[in-house]
Amino acid sequence: MNTPYLIPGLCLLLICTAGCSGLTDQTFTLPAGVSGPPLTALWEGVVEATGIDEESGMVSDFTLLRGGDGHIVQMELLFSGDVNGERRYFEASRRQSGTVTARSMTGLSPAGLRHPGRVFGDLEALGSNTSFWENDWSIHLKNIRGATYRSESSPVYLLENGTLVPLDWVSTAGAPSQVYYFSFCKTGIFDGSAASEQGGGATAFVGRGECSVIFTPEELEKTSYQKMDGGKDDLLSPS
Repeated sequence: MNTPYLIPGLCLLLICTAGCSGLTDQTFTLPAGVSGPPLTALWEGVVEATGIDEESGMVSDFTLLRGGDGHIVQMELLFSGDVNGERRYFEASRRQSGTVTARSMTGLSPAGLRHPGRVFGDLEALGSNTSFWENDWSIHLKNIRGATYRSESSPVYLLENGTLVPLDWVSTAGAPSQVYYFSFCKTGIFDGSAASEQGGGATAFVGRGECSVIFTPEELEKTSYQKMDGGKDDLLSPS
């Protein structure tokens, strides 16, 4: 074997593995000084940075912790989408400087919340209700199957067209697949952001607080649920 020829060839292979396949990190900056969480800007940024087809995009995990003074403590996103006809998986995390780094991943779940651009836009629209974003709070995207949420235990909502529609209860017992929902909590957050710049993620503790469960229309269709419309309820089941 001719070693002098092997080493340059190996180096070229490593360069193409890191760069030609699109595995290099991509970084962009979120807008500063916005009153609500920059969710739409986050999604638009990762779509542009990764080159995924937006219509194929799905989010499998999302975490956002925000302090009462408006600063973001932690923002992380796991998502997937088609790139040139191939399904690709990514993660994105926000540094305390305001920059977001997106990188390619392997072995992530192929499932997720569909149409994240529209969903994040609806969440952002809740910012017109200033009391919704007051104090420390967190948003987590979760998934469940076989559980029931009742309004007497914690508020349950449908997120639709930028508004929250109260629900009496939601049951995922008969759902054909995992049901994705947002857990929104007013909490106390202890921020370790000063030491987080190196790794990009903040050290935070989310204490106990008032939490709400929020479903999107598409995910709610998988469940059985009952609305609360001024005392007139509708019982709906999965189609």
